[in-house]
Amino acid sequence: MGAAPAFYKPQGEVFHNDGREDALLKFITTHPRQAEIKGSPEAVLAAIDDFGHTQDFLMTVGGYKGKIVSELIAKEKPQSVLEIGGYVGYSAIMFGDALRKAGGRKYVSLEMNAKFAAIARALVDIAALSGFVEIVEGPCRESLRKIAGNSNGSKAWDMIFLDHSKISYLNDLKLCEELGIVGPGSIVVADDMYVPGNPQYSEYVRAPVQSKVEARKPFVGCVSDGGLSLGNPYLVYESTIFEGLQPSGLPVRDPQLTPSCSDLKQLM
Repeated sequence: MGAAPAFYKPQGEVFHNDGREDALLKFITTHPRQAEIKGSPEAVLAAIDDFGHTQDFLMTVGGYKGKIVSELIAKEKPQSVLEIGGYVGYSAIMFGDALRKAGGRKYVSLEMNAKFAAIARALVDIAALSGFVEIVEGPCRESLRKIAGNSNGSKAWDMIFLDHSKISYLNDLKLCEELGIVGPGSIVVADDMYVPGNPQYSEYVRAPVQSKVEARKPFVGCVSDGGLSLGNPYLVYESTIFEGLQPSGLPVRDPQLTPSCSDLKQLM
């Protein structure tokens, strides 16, 4: 299909769930070059980018930041990737394709919105990735508990990609720690850590074990509704910020990669 346009239209005050996602699916399924698109993850991504450039902004990870994560997948060769916040499936197609090429086994994308999940499935199917990429619809924390409960053997995933509600990053990361979805050796990628950012999340992944243990003590035994997670304070992250560009071309420092979780220290 040729090179996709570099950047999307400006974001605007309203930037999702106003009909543009349905328009995107129609744009791709009625595209005059449908024969070239079908079965090609690269062509589907190019078509999504073309829509974002010519029709409406889309809150995807975009090609610039997406390349950073795709290259990380190619380098680290994870076997399993869990995405929290799938939207219309752009990152599931890009990273799922990268994971398949790297020899991985499964890519699962969690999406709460039923319409977005349906569109993501349709686009994943057009990209011929439906046998490799799974879109799971439903509330994030409920889905995480089901995934942990359905696991056979080790519950830890090799890579987690956070790209949902930014304010939920820390609480949901802690739930992943509690459930064993994040464990020693896991790679955690958190998008949009500069704009809008989440200072509490950034502080947590950089905090030493002792300070996390002390911060956790007052709440141990007091949480009963399952809505607040305390995490595993003994997991130590190595954290790095990567420069990036938003889909609209605006510069941001992003995404944040916390790429090891490899040192599980015991409190002395």
